[in-house]
Amino acid sequence: MSKKDLVGSEAERQVDLLLKARPQVQGDSGEKHDWKDIRVVGELKKSSDEIRTKGTLLQLARYVREVYIAQPARQFVHAFAVCGTKMEAWVFDCSGPYSSGVFDVYKDSEQFFRIVLGYAMMSDEELGLDTFTTPDRNASRTITVNGSEIAEEILLRLDPTPLCSPNGDKVEGVAKFSWTSDKRRPEVDLLQLAYQRGVQGIARVLGYRTIISIADLRRGLTFGNPHTFQGRNTSAASSLAQSQSRCKLSRSLTRKRRSPDTRPHAAKRSRSSSQQPKAKQFENELTFTVESVHTPSLFDKNDEVYDNRILRCLVVSPAGRPIYEYKSPLELLMVLQDAIKAHRSLYLDGKILHRDVSENKIIITDPNRVGGRSGMLIDLDLAKEVGSGRSGARHQTGTMEFMAIEVLLNVDHTYRHDLESFFYVLIWQCACHGWRKSKQGLEQPKNSLLKRWYTGSYEEIATYKRGNMEAGGFERILMKEFPPGFDCVKPLCRAIRDILFPYGKKGLIVGTPQDPKRLYDPIIKAYEDTIALLEAGKV
Repeated sequence: MSKKDLVGSEAERQVDLLLKARPQVQGDSGEKHDWKDIRVVGELKKSSDEIRTKGTLLQLARYVREVYIAQPARQFVHAFAVCGTKMEAWVFDCSGPYSSGVFDVYKDSEQFFRIVLGYAMMSDEELGLDTFTTPDRNASRTITVNGSEIAEEILLRLDPTPLCSPNGDKVEGVAKFSWTSDKRRPEVDLLQLAYQRGVQGIARVLGYRTIISIADLRRGLTFGNPHTFQGRNTSAASSLAQSQSRCKLSRSLTRKRRSPDTRPHAAKRSRSSSQQPKAKQFENELTFTVESVHTPSLFDKNDEVYDNRILRCLVVSPAGRPIYEYKSPLELLMVLQDAIKAHRSLYLDGKILHRDVSENKIIITDPNRVGGRSGMLIDLDLAKEVGSGRSGARHQTGTMEFMAIEVLLNVDHTYRHDLESFFYVLIWQCACHGWRKSKQGLEQPKNSLLKRWYTGSYEEIATYKRGNMEAGGFERILMKEFPPGFDCVKPLCRAIRDILFPYGKKGLIVGTPQDPKRLYDPIIKAYEDTIALLEAGKV
């Protein structure tokens, strides 16, 4: 099958073998194959030596990834590899792939035909298709969830078009389906706790439902020891996940942090010999507990052979546009200011730390419908109640380019790290999305300095980011990466950099002040001052 025969993906892929759904439209010749119709994928190789190699497994994983993108409600995907006379059947779910083992198709032809015919005769449930929503009129689907404020169940109609669109603020709410570790506190619990504690600027729960777990899907199966590829913890580029954007590519791959290096770091207190009393006072108030530095919220290996994830549906309001769809520098700053205020309320009032600030966690809202707020902070999947201890989850995930320097170095998360991530979101929106919004028709620089924010090892990225935050490196980013139409944002960026990264005797200080107001208040004030100047037309 040639690449041109396969549609429904932004990447050009050539699949050797596939099983697809029957055409729904009479007269459809079936010359084109769409990823949304694919049920099973297969890889065909000449040599038997290719069976159970890393390359073959990764090729199958690429196919499966495309299936998940085209069918986001898919629970698992069947795949197989035939290499020479050897065959191996695989199942990919949200906790990883597992296989039947390798067999010879000539010596055990009965098993070969049983597998192939089994694929063709499987039900939707056996194929891992969406069985928890029900087809409705006009291509929409419905799902029943538990109401957040009443004991009754609620029937919701799901629009087939994406809700996070330029008109996303006109819909009633958003239904979010996610697979999360059973060791993490459900997001609905944290949202309801935040609501009870009077947190402002975050989503309101309309309904929720627990659908199924990996343990349910794998019930009755016996697993041996999992295979671990060497080097998986050292390179940020080795972990793949979906993101909304990249510098130079509008929609592409992003790296999310998975299982960073867990070597202990020495407990330290930041010290400064700066001659300026204010800087010294600031640095002396930086606090790190031994527990914070030595026990980051990551999973310790144990006897579990897989991470039991649970598929949940969470319905929240309001809906909105993603932050990278901002229409002007002014709107961008207003959205970020409100998102930071929401984070402050979540942390100080709700005693909850978000821990996963990125461009995918901030939405643009209609201020006329949500109490005057232009932006909101969403997704508490990785959030944690302050002082609650370790979750025990196998992975901590975050979007690589927005990770704080200390988080990349495996220091436990603090509120300051989230504020640092907000700063990276601001830079990213200007440098990576600002060019296509510029009215001067200029092209974005081909070799972006920000590429190294998501390539290399975690330590390399942290070192590079730290260099970017030095005065010389930071000015280089502002001059090269920002389009002319965003010159008005540069003074704000310089002000926030000075607040987050003051200088001490040993260089930049990246530690966390004991009093959160020392960072929240001046950062929000810097946004307010810049917004006022933009509204007055003075910049």
